[in-house]
Amino acid sequence: MVKNALAAPQPNAVSHAVVQLQGLDVPVPQVKGTATTPLKLLEKSQVYTTPVMVGKLTKPFLIDTGASTTLLSADLVTTLKLPGRAVPGDRLASAVAGKECASMKATLHELPLLTLGAVEIRGVHGLRFETAAVPEGLAGVMGMDILQQFDLSFNPKAKTLNFAPPSVLPTAATSTAIALQKRLGVFLAKLTLNGQGPFTVLLDTGADSTFISGAIAQRLNLNNRQPAQILGFCGLEPAEKSLLTSVKLRQYEQKNLEAIVVSSPILKLLGVDGILGQNFLSHYQQQWRFTPSTINGTKADGSLLLSPLQ
Repeated sequence: MVKNALAAPQPNAVSHAVVQLQGLDVPVPQVKGTATTPLKLLEKSQVYTTPVMVGKLTKPFLIDTGASTTLLSADLVTTLKLPGRAVPGDRLASAVAGKECASMKATLHELPLLTLGAVEIRGVHGLRFETAAVPEGLAGVMGMDILQQFDLSFNPKAKTLNFAPPSVLPTAATSTAIALQKRLGVFLAKLTLNGQGPFTVLLDTGADSTFISGAIAQRLNLNNRQPAQILGFCGLEPAEKSLLTSVKLRQYEQKNLEAIVVSSPILKLLGVDGILGQNFLSHYQQQWRFTPSTINGTKADGSLLLSPLQ
């Protein structure tokens, strides 16, 4: 997740990381059950948390489709006295927002049973980074290692998140579904910006704004830019803010959206043009599926259905 801090005297610290664990035997979490959990906005942001019972403790976790791996706070690890194993540097490839992590050192911890209502999640392994912080007050960031085990229905208006067993995209929905492609554990889609494109972006429920690369900003002739900063997983990173007159994801369009122009290792690692965040997504109820489907004759790794909020 990436949070923009535009001229704020004390920008909020929030995290964003795409992490690859290479050659480590990390089992896939085992899940069962269906549940609807409440969502709560993280203070001074547009991103959402939900309460998760970790063993016998109930703690808030950020819901982050832009995080490939579940991330843990140092406080949670200490409170639960979780044993861990250091991740060798040659087994860890990561990209983060922020300039203060010259070398990332991480420990892998196995969590006790996680429960969200009637949902049970076993065998989750989360990463704790020594030189980076999960947002204050959060126990962790729930990433795609967990989220992709479910169908998700995300309702920003009702502030609820439904977890259900994976299902196949109904044939009748293929005409309106957005095709998702999986890369490095996260999901990407194609969109147009200011009528140009298509561009490839990461769909990120854990990002406040829409982020684009400097090359895309030049292509769109976004000349009226103002200095800004983003505060990511590893501290502050210089950026610029601008305005997109149109952001269109298939037939769904939002106009006059703030865009943050960044030079981020996340974009480079994923090979994407930008990140689509909550300033677009929060206008819709979202139905996420992470099962393969065929949409308009194209094979997709997942799908997203959007319903405008009234």
